Amino acid sequence: MKNISKILFGTLVAVLATGCVSDDDYKIPPFNEVIFSEGFSEAIDNTPLDLAGWTNFAAQGSTRWTEQVFSGNGYAEFSTFNSGDAINVGWLVTPAINIDGSSKTLTFLAAQHHLDSPENTLQVYISTDFNGTDVAAATWNELDATLPTQANDWYEFVSSGEIDLSDYSGNVYIAFKVTGSGTNTTLDGAYQIDNVKLY
Repeated sequence: MKNISKILFGTLVAVLATGCVSDDDYKIPPFNEVIFSEGFSEAIDNTPLDLAGWTNFAAQGSTRWTEQVFSGNGYAEFSTFNSGDAINVGWLVTPAINIDGSSKTLTFLAAQHHLDSPENTLQVYISTDFNGTDVAAATWNELDATLPTQANDWYEFVSSGEIDLSDYSGNVYIAFKVTGSGTNTTLDGAYQIDNVKLY
């Protein structure tokens, strides 16, 4: 009987010991505060993009970014198809985003369709001195992002990955720049942007 009691007591101690958890087991993961988010949910299909605070600028050619909606999802698109311009360069720039306080991360989704040449490009930039109107007068640093290529399926949204902006402070502007052609069939095509977030 004593042996049985010892066994039961030993088993109970073992269960309690293994059932104990440390404070680390209850640590709450860090909260990533979203300080800027644009999912283009208010987009009106096939209209010029005119969101408040955003800059939609045609640096070359006449084509500008548009608002598009497919299956209820809104997004921004720059398409050079049938523009009639030998070269199209379009910039889409966010409003000023204040990132003081701690390191910040940028993420977004991008897709392509009818992309026939790697010469039709999407690039992503950041500026701290953009004045809200004159893209050419600002200093732009290109960001290293994962972007869609011809290898991706048409309309397949690709995650940019987490882009570290800890080297920047104050007000920043994020720009999406597309270069292509509306007369050369090897340079027409389109890029789409969605779910732009800084946190």
